[in-house]
Amino acid sequence: MERDYNTTREGLIIREYGRNVQNLVTYALTIEDRNKRTKLAYIIISVMQQVNPSSSINDEYYKKLWNHLYAISEYKLDIDYPYEVKKHEKELHPLKHMEYKENDIVYKFYGKNTELVLKVLADKDPGEERDQLLLIMANQMKELYISWNKNIVSDDIINNHIIKITDGKLKLDEGVELVSSNTILKKINSSLASTKSDKGGKKKFTKRPAPKGKRTFTKKRRY
Repeated sequence: MERDYNTTREGLIIREYGRNVQNLVTYALTIEDRNKRTKLAYIIISVMQQVNPSSSINDEYYKKLWNHLYAISEYKLDIDYPYEVKKHEKELHPLKHMEYKENDIVYKFYGKNTELVLKVLADKDPGEERDQLLLIMANQMKELYISWNKNIVSDDIINNHIIKITDGKLKLDEGVELVSSNTILKKINSSLASTKSDKGGKKKFTKRPAPKGKRTFTKKRRY
């Protein structure tokens, strides 16, 4: 079986959004129908909000998201954009994370936007396109689950969560395998190690040597 290594994968254009978002954008580029591409773009934006939310939900925030989407597609995604997009010669800055409010989320470790995307997919006509998008979302859910719980999870559990969120409208096909838990854990640990390295790691403290030239005297005991 052919293995999928990070070293053989295409480089991430904006790392903050991760591999799954880039895969979604790559898939969108293969869709010939402009309306379908545009609908998928809105789904991708929802995923991007999940991965990199912001404390300021306004037009500037959404404009930045759509420009990031355009950049990830290497400025090739031809759709009906709701905001003006353009090429950026300078490095795109990542969006800041924020905490989610409790909005009756079934599984808080997935976030509200994941549920919204799954429900949008549940309303789409069955077919290869929906299956491909569901597979990408399932891998994203597995990564979110492990990142939150710091523990491995089976594909069956992810599938059961999909079934519950969509009220039984969606489920993974039999025999479908998601990315392995060990691969995700290695990715998380590698990311944490990289973060610690960027911060310089822990400081090491050494015992200061006694100043030269000073003598120590001990008091003699009298017996």
